[in-house]
Amino acid sequence: MRDDVRADALLASLENEQKGKLKIFLGAAPGVGKTYAMLQAVREQAREEVDLLIGVVETHGRRETLALLDKLPMQPRMPVYHRGQRLEEMDLDGLLARKPALAVVDELAHSNAPGCRHEKRWQDVQELLAAGIDVYTTLNVQHLESLNDLVWQLTGVRVRETLPDQVLLDADSLVLIDLPPKELLERLREGKVYVPHQARAALQSFFSLNNLTALRELAMQTAASHVEGDLQLQWQAAGKTTLPLRGKLMVCLGDEQGAALVRHGHRFAQRRQLPWLVVHVDTRGETSTETEQALTLASQLGAKVLTLSSPSVADALLETAEQQQVSQLLLGKPHKIPWRPSLVQHLIRAAQGLEVTLVDLEHHRPSLHRFDTQPGKPHEYLLSLGIMGITSAGSWLLSEWLPPSSMPLIFVLGVMTTALSTSLLPATMAALLGFAAHNLLFVHPLFSLTVDNHSDLLTLLVLLIVGMTAGRLASRQRQQLISLRESQHLGNALLSLSQALTKANTREEVLRQGSKAIARALGAKIRVLDQEYQEHSGSALPPPGQTDKAAIDWCLAQKQNAGAHTATLNAAESQYHPLTDELVLGIHLSKPLSAGAERQLQALLADMRAALARIDLDERLADSQLQAETDRMRAALLSSVSHDLKTPLSTIMGAGSTLLEYGERITPEERTELLQSVQEEASRLHGYVQNLLDMTRIGSPDFQLKRDWVAIEDLVESARHRLEASWRQHKMLIHIDQHVPQLYVHGALLEQVLVNILDNASRYSPVGTPIELKVMLASPDLIIDIIDIGVGIAESDRDKIFNLFYTQPVGDCGSRGTGLGLAISRAMIEAHGGRIWAFPGPNRIGTCMRITLPLALNSPET
Repeated sequence: MRDDVRADALLASLENEQKGKLKIFLGAAPGVGKTYAMLQAVREQAREEVDLLIGVVETHGRRETLALLDKLPMQPRMPVYHRGQRLEEMDLDGLLARKPALAVVDELAHSNAPGCRHEKRWQDVQELLAAGIDVYTTLNVQHLESLNDLVWQLTGVRVRETLPDQVLLDADSLVLIDLPPKELLERLREGKVYVPHQARAALQSFFSLNNLTALRELAMQTAASHVEGDLQLQWQAAGKTTLPLRGKLMVCLGDEQGAALVRHGHRFAQRRQLPWLVVHVDTRGETSTETEQALTLASQLGAKVLTLSSPSVADALLETAEQQQVSQLLLGKPHKIPWRPSLVQHLIRAAQGLEVTLVDLEHHRPSLHRFDTQPGKPHEYLLSLGIMGITSAGSWLLSEWLPPSSMPLIFVLGVMTTALSTSLLPATMAALLGFAAHNLLFVHPLFSLTVDNHSDLLTLLVLLIVGMTAGRLASRQRQQLISLRESQHLGNALLSLSQALTKANTREEVLRQGSKAIARALGAKIRVLDQEYQEHSGSALPPPGQTDKAAIDWCLAQKQNAGAHTATLNAAESQYHPLTDELVLGIHLSKPLSAGAERQLQALLADMRAALARIDLDERLADSQLQAETDRMRAALLSSVSHDLKTPLSTIMGAGSTLLEYGERITPEERTELLQSVQEEASRLHGYVQNLLDMTRIGSPDFQLKRDWVAIEDLVESARHRLEASWRQHKMLIHIDQHVPQLYVHGALLEQVLVNILDNASRYSPVGTPIELKVMLASPDLIIDIIDIGVGIAESDRDKIFNLFYTQPVGDCGSRGTGLGLAISRAMIEAHGGRIWAFPGPNRIGTCMRITLPLALNSPET
């Protein structure tokens, strides 16, 4: 078994474990005892002291059902007022607030009254399940969406309340409540199902023996299919293969075939346990409302939906079948046109190894014939009339210079111009007008529709045929061009947004670019709101009302779209789509989106969500890297400080203990040496602590330079004095230009820089070698060079020595420091707007540390 199949099955199993459990009591028809059986199971749970609550149960006045409700806890129903009437619906918010372990919700396919959060009760149940509440519910088989057409064919009754089959497929357990049709009819006659006058009406329509037998068969098939699907999911999660590879089903949706073919395809795929997709090939550049509704239904039933644009339906279907690895094609039975081969014939001739199944959908079509084309807009007919009028007038004027045989070509040209500017029916009208105008103006007798010469009659017929054919072809090409432009518009929108999002580095930029792209694509106002209803896109829309706030909360909680023109809180002003856990995108729509616009919106939203996820991942990665770097620096600091502070402290403690223990027995020379070592180590300890304090102070966000007038000679002398005790083994050579001005700087910080660099030079220079300090004026900067003649610094280490806790891996003398001095020195110099770097000394011997301070940035004006 493929790993991705097993992973999907395991993921589905884990998701089901986190949600509440759904138990459906399925029946073939009303009156078989679903509610009665459900309440018996509920009373069993009550005896086991399960925390349960009755959300809604429809008793229909049946005494047996009312008796089973006795002493069971019930949630009061919520009053809903609609058109002056008081209705009662299940209190969903009350159930969620009470949060029992088990909720009882009767009639799963029920449609809620307007004003409720959801249109359908099954959506309420899904919210209860998402909250971790188990649900018992009932359902009749005729309410399944995929069986709607089949139930209509069997019973002659169109069921209006339906629910997606996926709700039933996701149920954790299914209980089939079976009752033989004859017993159900007997219960109906005895008044146990409906009151007498309703029972008589039901017996005359829906409740016939044939109908009930057929519905019973459907219920049994549905229950068996559910058991097989649940078993297959369990085997896939265990990594076992239940059935061999069986291919894929492709439903080919034509312009005249709608929801009926989709429902049949869903049942076909369910019976054979096949993955399926629905494909529609658009040859006219526009999709009918019926086709859009069918595509939407296919998406709801779990099919993969593809909409293609191509002049050849057969070639597009075969290419898609090859790409999608399809094994079976399902099509509606085509109309028979004697002079033209049908699509099925094309497919059968060209298909290799494909099983083609035809479905007779004639009984699903309206009784009156409908034109296959759009009627055209009024201005298109006016344009057609104008073009042909100009063509006729032009032909009449040119007839003096052109031969009579060329006149029909001018009218054909007018028809083609009309077809390229309008649609098919206006182009057909143009062909008829051209036929009549040519007959009136150029065929004898003139200004009459009669024809004297048979050859002229043939010319007129050819003109009519050529005009109508050319008009049809030109109109089809125009529609295809429009379709290609729409596809290009979508592609350009996605490409433009992808390019913009690639450059976006902040969440605000992603939201701005994404909102702009969606607003441009849909021609609607866009807003982005967070969970506090705060605006993040700068739109001019008014603040959301209470219904919109409820839609936003639902959208964020359930990660599903809500609001206007959806099945959830459709009274809201805008439609909301989730972007992240905290952000939603609102679209102010005056009418529902078409199927094409909806697909375009989802593609743009997918790009936005991917970009937001990328930025969130980058931020988390940066935080993780910062945390890792902080931990590394903390460990290095503790290691360095503990080592470098321990050495001088050990020396001080040893000298102190010797002085205390031996007292007067120590000679004056030894005492002086011990006290001198204490002073030296204390001075070194003071330098370490000073560096730590400087590092903390400079890293503080409220750090400010305390500037004052300072002479560079004083800073150098103070630094030399602080290092006098450790400089007995070196000679300092100081050179300061005469015209060096005073500096308006933080004197203590610059003094500490000189101390750090000079101390570092003494530590890594051989004993007895000089160290030179030069201060030079090189407008616009002041340059300070500190030069030693030690072993120098490798080129690869010249940038690293300014990093925190970095010390040279080799040295010719002295001990290595904490690795803080040069890092702190660079921070201090950069705080003054200067630079510090290292390069080889004269003749490439030793090291020169150069400091540059821009005089313009270190004057009182700054």
